[in-house]
Amino acid sequence: MKDRRFYALFALALLAAFLFRFYDLTNRPIHHDEGVIGWFKENILNACLYPDLGSLAEYAERCGSAYNYHPDYHGPFEYLFGAWAFRLFGTSDFTLRAPECLFNLLTVALVLPLRRKLGDAGSLSAAALLAVSPSFVYFAQRAYMDNFFLFFSLAFAVCAVKFWDERKNLWLYLGAADLALLFATKETAFIFLFTAASFAFFEYYYSRAKAGGVVARGKETLRGLFGIVSGNRKAFLAGAALFAFVYAFVFSTMFADVLHGLAQGTLLADARAAFDYSRPDALFSNPYDDVFSGVSGGLTFWVNRSTTWEGHIKPAGYYLWLLINYEPAVFALFSLALLAWAWIAARRLMGDGGAGLFRGRESVARFFAWWAASTLAIFALIPYKTPWLDVHMILPMAVFAGLGLDELWKRGRGDVKMMALTAFAALLLVSAFMAWDITYVRYADGNVGLVYVSGLDDYKRLTAKIDAAAERFDGLDTEIAIVSTDQWPLAWSLRDYRRVVCWGGACANGLAVPIIVSSRTDYSEIREDARSSYYPPERFEMRPGAVVHLYVRR
Repeated sequence: MKDRRFYALFALALLAAFLFRFYDLTNRPIHHDEGVIGWFKENILNACLYPDLGSLAEYAERCGSAYNYHPDYHGPFEYLFGAWAFRLFGTSDFTLRAPECLFNLLTVALVLPLRRKLGDAGSLSAAALLAVSPSFVYFAQRAYMDNFFLFFSLAFAVCAVKFWDERKNLWLYLGAADLALLFATKETAFIFLFTAASFAFFEYYYSRAKAGGVVARGKETLRGLFGIVSGNRKAFLAGAALFAFVYAFVFSTMFADVLHGLAQGTLLADARAAFDYSRPDALFSNPYDDVFSGVSGGLTFWVNRSTTWEGHIKPAGYYLWLLINYEPAVFALFSLALLAWAWIAARRLMGDGGAGLFRGRESVARFFAWWAASTLAIFALIPYKTPWLDVHMILPMAVFAGLGLDELWKRGRGDVKMMALTAFAALLLVSAFMAWDITYVRYADGNVGLVYVSGLDDYKRLTAKIDAAAERFDGLDTEIAIVSTDQWPLAWSLRDYRRVVCWGGACANGLAVPIIVSSRTDYSEIREDARSSYYPPERFEMRPGAVVHLYVRR
């Protein structure tokens, strides 16, 4: 295919991806988790990105305490990057979600550097599948860190492929920085690292056997892999140093933690405390030892949480069910490509001759197949399951499906190509319709498997009522009382109001203009002599099961 036609078609896929993700990005109500994420971002924005450099020690203390790593909220990259987005473009629902949405879009664009391996048809089909994937599109419109994780995981794969082909140290350094950002994003980086490392082990093992040599034992294989590293020792050491630098920069909130530890002389004590497993209650309590807590605590926390959190326990086939029901195009094409590969390989083993699939790019095919299959298997075995994790399997599945379609396009006759193109277009239309329906129509429908405790349109009505009441009184200085135990994401939506009081507790005077309470409707949160001054309470459901009532002064 001519370059001009290829780039035009690829640009069309990116345009479709952009429109599906950014069209009406703020239409969906803010989710309570998004409120927490916005709060983290604002903390870093206010403490770190408006620096008073008159006292570096005071700045380091203020900025270092703005963020405290806890694996329940995952890594700091999303918060630090989002804070910079607020600094540059202002604070709003759009800028809360836009960075995550942008990285989801850039993940589709990352298919382009793999063009030589995937082929023209493979690159275009993989990009198209990701562009209209219902899961990718739906979760792109939510502030959550897996959008960054997808980008960094595929970027690491691109760097590995480029380094293997070109042996340029630039790709090694980019891969090291990328891996550091992956670990600074989410603890599932350990799963991805296991997938990549185990593939490297077995690929080296397989290459030795294929070359006709004696099949290496495990220790010999590891020795051979370490030999590759030691052969380029300086570059790998530089890569390791870059990894440590980027990792520490993000986890320490731009080295604010390190500066504070040096100023107070507590840096070594912070490190020792973070690795003191005899005191698990204090593991994440020090706001200035995030670098060390990230190293020591994330994996152990989630190993325990993923097997004990009953509210998120799902059966082993949960992700398979999601893929079949909500990703029919990606899952069907991935499965067909995998079956065709296995069938041709089996025939060759039986002496039927013929060329196998993916000639000249078998390693890349094996990697993406292994990435998809091992991730699906590992996530199936972990009891903790949520719908937004299915994207971790969809990404490598879509790339492998693209490889399979590229083989079909190269080998098929004219009529076969036309049939394949028609079937592919039909599957894309099905995916596009599902993506649009779930993202823009049924985004809060509890009967949709991808929807999980989503915000309801009632929440938008609630905040609109509060804003309207405030306009009649003192604007942003209007006193607002939140007595309800269900508060998030109100802290985010009411961030500009200067007199929000009573978070979850009883009010002192009971005369706030709007008063938000839980399920009580007996005026008990309003001063007795003023109850006639309030309209009857209105009921709002912020998310499934989270009901509040709003009193507004007349």
